[in-house]
Amino acid sequence: MISVAMGGLSAVSLGVADFIASQTSSRIGAARSLLGMLLVSSVVLSVFLLFQGGFAELFVPTKLWSILLASLHGFTMAFALLLFFHAMSVGKISIVAPIVASHPLVIVIFRVAQGEHLTTAQWISVIGVLVGVALIGGSSRDHASDDGLAKRYAKWQIVVLISLASSILYGTAILFLQSAADGITDSQVLWFGRVVGFFTVLIFVLAKRQTPFPPSAQWWLLFAVHGALDSGGLLFLLLGTNGSPNDTLTAVVASAFPVVTMGLAWMLLNERLKPLQLLGAGLVLVGVSTIVGQ
Repeated sequence: MISVAMGGLSAVSLGVADFIASQTSSRIGAARSLLGMLLVSSVVLSVFLLFQGGFAELFVPTKLWSILLASLHGFTMAFALLLFFHAMSVGKISIVAPIVASHPLVIVIFRVAQGEHLTTAQWISVIGVLVGVALIGGSSRDHASDDGLAKRYAKWQIVVLISLASSILYGTAILFLQSAADGITDSQVLWFGRVVGFFTVLIFVLAKRQTPFPPSAQWWLLFAVHGALDSGGLLFLLLGTNGSPNDTLTAVVASAFPVVTMGLAWMLLNERLKPLQLLGAGLVLVGVSTIVGQ
């Protein structure tokens, strides 16, 4: 029961956080929206790691390789989220979210390349995810014409390509995370991920000669909520997995966070999916849950 609760809390937190990202990115840009979230999330994870004693003997020579991998996790995750936020600001959330959620395919492909053999269920799941992504992308040609919203959408090809690029980078970032976790704890990897991610996006924003944060103080409340939900979603997943057989259940439930994001887009933004898009999203989400659960 606790495993389901932790997975559910993680899914709700991350799902709501992604919905907030879609709205703030549309108004102040993906980079500044992400920067505000990463700043707050970095502070929350820093406090958690401090009380956990996670900084003790972290910066030692024997852990340099793991620290490098954790930093690469933060660097690649920053650009994955940057593309994700941008895609949601120029396209339908209900199309972008399931495509980005297909990122476990990258991990599966990497493991197959390393010689790992997949079970029949895993192969069926992989095929299901690929078919789902194809259905979502192929049926999104007129994604801007059926919801009556004032939002201006980019061309469907651009939205799908940005989402796919985000998914690939997201999966790559998870691979770096898994490798780094062999030498340091998961919480330490997540801390590096958010802190390095923050400075990566900060440099990106400054390189574009933009002000890092909006001048209006009203955005800081949204940044605080967004960052708290992001770090909370990560911590719920972290605390819900402790090496027990129920860890898989926690991960599967947590992987449903795109459903929360899509549900909010349906209820609050009146986004609607065509039957083929809905089928594609379902195939992706079920396939990903099966892959995560293996």
